[in-house]
Amino acid sequence: MYKIILQKLLQAFITLFCATLVLFILTHLAPGDPVKLRLGLPTEVAMSNTKVYEDRVNELRSQLGLDQTIFVQYVRWVKQLLRFELGNSIHTGRSVSSEIAARLPATILLSIPALLIQIVLGLLFGTISALKAGKTYDSVIRIICVSLASTPAFVLGLFLLWLFAVTFNVYEISSEASLKRMWLPSILLGLLAAPQLIRIVRANMLSEFGQIYVLAALSRGFGTKRVVKHALRNALLPVITVVAISFTTLISGAVVIESIFSWPGIGKYALDSVILHDYPVIQGYAFIMVTLVIFINLFVDLVYFLIDPRIRRKGETGIEDYA
Repeated sequence: MYKIILQKLLQAFITLFCATLVLFILTHLAPGDPVKLRLGLPTEVAMSNTKVYEDRVNELRSQLGLDQTIFVQYVRWVKQLLRFELGNSIHTGRSVSSEIAARLPATILLSIPALLIQIVLGLLFGTISALKAGKTYDSVIRIICVSLASTPAFVLGLFLLWLFAVTFNVYEISSEASLKRMWLPSILLGLLAAPQLIRIVRANMLSEFGQIYVLAALSRGFGTKRVVKHALRNALLPVITVVAISFTTLISGAVVIESIFSWPGIGKYALDSVILHDYPVIQGYAFIMVTLVIFINLFVDLVYFLIDPRIRRKGETGIEDYA
């Protein structure tokens, strides 16, 4: 068991290291100059002496360390990460860690209700779709899932904003993170995330319904509810993975929704920073999201190992079998 845990931890840290390298390179390869965006492009700034402007750009680039090689900048950033620091924003000069920490509660406030909505809809309609496979209920649920999955988030978000804020005037348009503004974006996030879970629950339930133990239970006169309960419990292992990943997806993927609803979370903060090419903020946000995904996956693997005796038996026979 301990060998498997150490192996998983080692894999997680190697993946994290590779992710930091890719994130840093991609961020710096993106077109645009954060220093000129901070000062204003020459065409947007009334300056009679272009040399003065270029000297100021070079001076600020030197202050920020952007005049050094990519390798030196990467090493400096990794050293900051080892000290649990994410650096300072190029445009505001504030600590990226404190800025993200100040906005993270607003994003979590949005994501937790959305996750609960996704779980309820996924388990309920996934089970119904499996029980009514091939019938009208199943077809309607699958059509709705395809429609939601294929509709861009910004289209549905703008439509709901127009419907509830403009037409019915029951939703407040502001930039405040409050409970009275939380319900609409949370419902939207939950609805957009539900189709994936519904499809997985349906597929796993249909697979369980074909198992011998289900047929044996039905032949012995066990009620449908009891059989469905046991089948659902056996089908929950893949659902745990989807729910765990969904939480990180809701946090990182709420960028569009937060921007549409002016929700002051980390998603909107990251989007604004991408527009400004604020390297430390982009790298810090991406690093936190990648770390969250990696260690949630690690946690799910360990949960599998603890609750599934088949995985434990494989672990006892050898790590190769588990892998």
